[in-house]
Amino acid sequence: MLRPLLSRHLVFCSVDIMKTKRFKTSLTAVLLALGLSSAAPILSAEGGVAEASQTAEPREYALERHTLHMGTLINAKLFGATPEAVKHYAIVFEDKVTDYDDLMSVHKDTPLNEVNRRAGEPVEVPCEIADMTKQALAIADETNGAFEPMIGPVVNLWKIGFGGEHVPSDEAIAEAVSKVDRSKVRVWREGGRCMMQIAKGQSIDMGAIAKGFIGQRLSDILKHEGMTRGVLDLGGNIVAVGEKSDGRPWRIGIQHPAESRGGYFAVASVKDESVITSGAYERYFEENGKRYSHILDPKTGRPAKTDISSVTIIDRDGARADALCTALFAMGWDRAEAFLRTHSELKALVMHADMKQAVMTPAAASSVTSADPSVKLTVLK
Repeated sequence: MLRPLLSRHLVFCSVDIMKTKRFKTSLTAVLLALGLSSAAPILSAEGGVAEASQTAEPREYALERHTLHMGTLINAKLFGATPEAVKHYAIVFEDKVTDYDDLMSVHKDTPLNEVNRRAGEPVEVPCEIADMTKQALAIADETNGAFEPMIGPVVNLWKIGFGGEHVPSDEAIAEAVSKVDRSKVRVWREGGRCMMQIAKGQSIDMGAIAKGFIGQRLSDILKHEGMTRGVLDLGGNIVAVGEKSDGRPWRIGIQHPAESRGGYFAVASVKDESVITSGAYERYFEENGKRYSHILDPKTGRPAKTDISSVTIIDRDGARADALCTALFAMGWDRAEAFLRTHSELKALVMHADMKQAVMTPAAASSVTSADPSVKLTVLK
């Protein structure tokens, strides 16, 4: 009989577990019939798992990957028509996750950290980093700095989630803020090479866009290799690849900020889209009875004062979704609502700090349904 294998956000059926040096792998020895992939109706660690028949005509293999990379837990559920195909997708996934960790992690010597180390000098970088930087700068302009990739000096000062447990001095905060200036960033091509340069004392920080960017690239790469469906989870950033085997969308639970992992207040039905949520509940520290969130305001150099508890963006562009989540959270309720009224194409869901009301854009209304009657969910007009 199939037993459940639980990852952080995903619930699927598995009968065998194998371990490698870096990855834990689970492969369904009994092939999943196309209809059985809907056993977990909502992708959440608290969902139930329906039992699958071992006598069903096999038509699909499923393979899971679980790893710690880029400072976060990464899970993947990959599907393929043959054992060889799904194992190939798993190898590609493993290799590319490692490549992106080596490319962008803040915890090791990477090309992105080299730009910071050599601040004031032109630095050759992989073109993917240059592309991500240009997109980050464009979103910073679009949100009037609510999302700010040059917030590195402020992030490095507070270190929330990375050992920081005390409020910095006013002088240190002011010094860090004085270095936040994206107008001094240059990104260009030179003889076929991609180049970047930031000013002395500056530090670029892609923490609010990198996971979304990487998740989207992983999805694109896997589809190029022939995979038609699966689900990737990069520390809570969900990427739905394709659709379920029966043609229906994946159903992704949206975390309630006051509940433990797996408690959701809404459900998003998605195909080939990222579902990304930001909230103050994710990383923080407390000092003298006050909580300090990891989402920082680049203008004040302090944790964002906001009356928003969480923001969810659904988008085919994972990088854009990731960055806009941070921006809207930092804006606060009124500014975020005004921004969304002028960006009606966005699929966005914003919960108020009182956790009793939430608003979503008309574009999101076709994808999002309420799962908690205690939260009043309203569509913006």
